[in-house]
Amino acid sequence: MNDQPGRRTQANNDERGFGIIEIVVSMFLLGLLIISFAPILITNLQFTARNTTIATATQIVNKQIQAARAVRSVTATTPSCTDIQSFLALTQAPVVDPRGVVLQPVWDTVSGCTASLTAGYVRVRVSVTQVGYSSSTASASTLIFVASGGY
Repeated sequence: MNDQPGRRTQANNDERGFGIIEIVVSMFLLGLLIISFAPILITNLQFTARNTTIATATQIVNKQIQAARAVRSVTATTPSCTDIQSFLALTQAPVVDPRGVVLQPVWDTVSGCTASLTAGYVRVRVSVTQVGYSSSTASASTLIFVASGGY
């Protein structure tokens, strides 16, 4: 009944592998998969950028606290209230991180110095804000030892 047995084998050989339709469908499905992950990637990039800014601001806060604790007048071995107040009164220069974000450190005196202070601690607060934003990115309160009121 089958006059040409070679034709059937030829047809089976031609159907091996992927056809153009299968390739187009797989590319379409791959495209949908990529599009579905795009919002997750964008959110992760924004989250990473924000965390980098917070980490940089935290480093600035730490450096500012270390600088305040190291303040001394030329003749003193321990800081006085005058030394601390002079340091806190300085306007700190803004810091620009490698991504171009401008961060501004700001000092606040929580419990100030008094003339009657002999030796003790002054509570200060340093905060770092991103220029253009009202809320602080990182902040910390600390105690700084002072030897005298210094007045």
